[in-house]
This record gives sequence, C-alpha cells and structure tokens, in this order.
Amino acid sequence: MRLILVHAQWMILELLRQPAYVVSTIAFPALFYVIFAVPESRETVSSNILLASFSCFAVFGVVFLQFGVGIAQERTKSWYYYLRTLPLNGPSLIMARFLSAMFFSVLSVAAIIVLAITLTKASMSIGEWFRFGFYLFIGGSSFCTMGLALGYWTNEKSSLPVGNLIYLPLSFVGGLWKPPSVLPDLVQKVSAYLPTRHFGEIMWATVQGQGFQGIHFMYILMYTMLFMFLAYLGFKKDFQQRFG
Repeated sequence: MRLILVHAQWMILELLRQPAYVVSTIAFPALFYVIFAVPESRETVSSNILLASFSCFAVFGVVFLQFGVGIAQERTKSWYYYLRTLPLNGPSLIMARFLSAMFFSVLSVAAIIVLAITLTKASMSIGEWFRFGFYLFIGGSSFCTMGLALGYWTNEKSSLPVGNLIYLPLSFVGGLWKPPSVLPDLVQKVSAYLPTRHFGEIMWATVQGQGFQGIHFMYILMYTMLFMFLAYLGFKKDFQQRFG
C-alpha cells in the first residue's frame, strides 16, 4: 500500500507541474456548468439536479480521459519499461493511477460546487452532501475500467480524439447536459441503456433525497465488468507484444 501511495503522489506532482493540464481539468467542466446549468438553475430542486449532472460529467471526464490517455501515452515511453522492473505490479500501478485521477476529479467537482453555491440556489443537508460525495465516488470509480480499455486499445496519438468521441456523446445522450426528458425520442431510448444515464439517475435521486432503483447499479456493474474484460484483453495483448 505504501508503494501505491508513493507512486500516486509522484503522479499527482507530475501533473500539478503542468498548469495547462490543471487549469483545463478544472475549467472545462466548470465552463460547461456556467453555460448550460446556471441559466437553468431557477430553484433549489433544479439547482441540485444540475449540480449532480455536471458533477457526474466532471468525474466521468477526469477518470475516463486521464486513465485512458495517460495509459496510452505511458505505454510509448521507456519509463513504462522501467516501471515493470520495480517492485510494483500491474494492479498496483493501476491503483496508483486511479488515486491520481480521483484527486483531480475532486478538484474538478469542487470548482462546480463552489459555482453552484455562489451562483445558484443549490442546497443540501450535511447527510445529503455526504451521500452525494459517496455515490459520486462509487459511480466515478466504475468508469476507470472504461478508461483502462481506452488506454490499452488505443495509442498515444489516437487516445485523446477517440476518448473525446466517447466522452462527449455519452455525456450528452446520457442526460448530463440536458435533462433526458427534453432529448429527442430516439435519443431518450438510447439513453436508457447508457452507463452515464444510470450514473445520473443515481445522483439525481440522491440530491432530491429519494431512493434510487437497484437497476441503475446493476447497469453500472454490468458495464464495469464488460470494460474490465476488454481492458484485460487489451493489457494481455499489449504485454505479449512488448515483453513476449
């Protein structure tokens, strides 16, 4: 565990030394929130729902893209081969990268929360804030496997464009920018099967103090297992090509 924490610390420090990355990670979801959410946040209920939506958007983006693009880029560097010689196995390296991604997702969500409290009527009790953070962490963690699959099935040049082609449509069709009820009928039908939609359903129910249906967790678990399998196949293929 100590090795995982040390490696995660150095990953975080490496990224903190890149102002462009830090600013874009925090500013991109916050900018979308100001443009799409703040004008629609008319009362507490709508403010809380939109806060939940764009918090999902922020966590999904950081965890999915940082995981995927980071792994794809790392695989092309000699540093990747050096890491294989250290007393830190593959799962431990992945856990360190996960901790790094969650650190920056917290910063990204914190910026949205500050904007929500400052510019809208978003308000929750202490217990609701606690559940909000807990389910956001649990839901966000599930998208790490999607990032892993992206990282092992794309290369350094294609990972970012492919990642954005997945990230942005999934966010929109999943109802994280606009409520699913206002989406076109065909888009609504597709939305019902997407992991981002079920992530959103869990968070929307949480901020309204309501219980959510177990089917939403089942869908997220199903997608987590699917992408875990795809990531394993990609890792196995990459390992055989590089290390025989």
